[in-house]
Amino acid sequence: MTSRERLLAAYARRPVDRMPCSPRLWAWLLERYGAAGPDEYLRCAAEFDFDPHYTEHIFPLPYNLSCAQCELPGVEQLREERTENGYTVLRRVFRTTEGELTDETRFPPADASYGIDPNPIRTEYLVKSPEDLKRLPYLIPDKGQADFAAFHAVERKFGERGLVMVNIFSPLCHRAGDVYPMEELMMAALDDRPFFDALLDLFHREMMTEVRACLRAGILHIFCNWYYNSLSAGWSPRIWEEAFAPHLVELASSVHAAGGTVNFYDDGKCMPLLELFADCGIDVLQTLCPPPVGDVNLAEAKRRIGGRVCLMGHVDLLYVIQRGTPELIEETVRKAIETAGPTGFILGTSDSIRNGTPLENVQAYFAAAKKYGACDTNRR
Repeated sequence: MTSRERLLAAYARRPVDRMPCSPRLWAWLLERYGAAGPDEYLRCAAEFDFDPHYTEHIFPLPYNLSCAQCELPGVEQLREERTENGYTVLRRVFRTTEGELTDETRFPPADASYGIDPNPIRTEYLVKSPEDLKRLPYLIPDKGQADFAAFHAVERKFGERGLVMVNIFSPLCHRAGDVYPMEELMMAALDDRPFFDALLDLFHREMMTEVRACLRAGILHIFCNWYYNSLSAGWSPRIWEEAFAPHLVELASSVHAAGGTVNFYDDGKCMPLLELFADCGIDVLQTLCPPPVGDVNLAEAKRRIGGRVCLMGHVDLLYVIQRGTPELIEETVRKAIETAGPTGFILGTSDSIRNGTPLENVQAYFAAAKKYGACDTNRR
């Protein structure tokens, strides 16, 4: 099997020639190669013989801090940067015909203290009150202007050497959760439900416009980036059932109607939601983060939803791969494969292998994947 065939067979819970191995790697690749683009993923896959997923971004989100200034008809955009105590402070102004939206963010320096890709700190959010909801639609770009040709070029580059997905954020992830404080959103879900529902609905419609545009362009494999929605972020199963699940159901139904797949990403606690995720129609659930950071019992997850969903991930990036010994890494990989295999499982990681992880530990991870992922060692 090629890597692409192997991954898609695992998605469908069909037999594979060997256990697919597809860790998240972007942070480690940034350190090792200085970049984490398609060339670096393919270079690493050739060196260590694994089955890469590569996630490509298509749609700019002006409220996402990683987005450079993009075209917004009828909107005047201003950006002002200053330095305070080693931080870069960015203030943005969006002037619409309905009024002005502003935000401010502090960016820590990328150094040994803060890591290779430190999180920004928002000190002011675009949305201050329900009145701002009428201004937000002006910040949603025309999805028809997206560069689908660039995505297809990456697909051709990978060919059968991996699976390329488009990154689609949830209505909350880098959308509502970036324009309004998450803690206040949680309060609004209880105390001001009309505002909460209106904000989420605006971004749900944006998300579905992106999904439909991708499907029309022949892009069928969707990476559903939903980690802002995690129980670990503070949301409850009740809010998930009432507010988030219907959005995921519509997304998955649209993708499956076009013959595509849905790879759902939540790198936090998720055991209380396993059946709900499966009922929503996802094909893959990652990252199955184990304790102490997450709560996933891999054997129980396999028993509860393994007949309906491909499980992906699980090996702890911090306490096992980065800080553990090669012996611990080998034993963890062995147990994961024996527990969740032989079908419907992709060995991965609880999130990206981080910068600062010893090379011998990364080598031990891939060596164990090859040793225990062979077909004859997976049969029960």
